[in-house]
Amino acid sequence: MKQYKVFVVANLIFGVLLIVLTKLILPVCHPIGGGTMSCEISTTVDAFLGLALLANAVVAAGLLKKKAHVILSAVTLVVGVFVSLVPTVIVGTCQHAQMACHVITGPVLAVFGVLIALFAALNLIYLKLRRRNEQD
Repeated sequence: MKQYKVFVVANLIFGVLLIVLTKLILPVCHPIGGGTMSCEISTTVDAFLGLALLANAVVAAGLLKKKAHVILSAVTLVVGVFVSLVPTVIVGTCQHAQMACHVITGPVLAVFGVLIALFAALNLIYLKLRRRNEQD
């Protein structure tokens, strides 16, 4: 039961941190003539992924079944992978290597997504091992 609480709290922290990073802390470009920049789209998509982590945490808090937590950990793993891929592969950041979004925002979000995915993978391994030990 304690592991479920750790998972819920970690997802809440990851979700809030992702939203705060993308909308308040990390720099994005602001176009002069209007329109949207790819770094702005990347941070918006990652903010929505942060909301998905928050929703995942709320669902996990309400469920006590082990199989559900395995599925929710897999969802967190997928969200973490997408958090990394959005600024690097899927949407990207500005093309100029000197831009703050290219130097700071993209790499920070990529590393943060890897941390989320790593946490979820470790949680999945723990849940699978625990489930196997209970069956033996």
